[in-house]
Amino acid sequence: MKEKKGSKTAKFVAFALAGLAAGAAVYYLFGTKEGRKTLNKAVDGVNGLSKTLKTQAEEGLQRASHLANRAKEEYHRVLTMADGARHDALEKADKYKADAKKLTKKGLKYAEEISKEARSKVDKA
Repeated sequence: MKEKKGSKTAKFVAFALAGLAAGAAVYYLFGTKEGRKTLNKAVDGVNGLSKTLKTQAEEGLQRASHLANRAKEEYHRVLTMADGARHDALEKADKYKADAKKLTKKGLKYAEEISKEARSKVDKA
């Protein structure tokens, strides 16, 4: 494809104008007193924004760290509570088991006594 000569010229003119605008901006910012003031204000603004963002990021990290520590403490507290509840439940289960053994022995002894009494009455009769 061949480009038309007018198209090349238009591109060159556009490029030259863009270069001229960039050069004027650079000259204004670096070459004039007012431009340097404007540039310094812009740099100060960027630095201030950077400091603000840094501060907010640090505060966010501190909050996140604090929340993570609280979550860890709560996790350990719940584990301790669960372990205590498990221990209490095992103790109660052992007590109930011992009580059940005593009652069973008492019941068997009572049943044996009744059985002996019944045999004795049967033998007498």
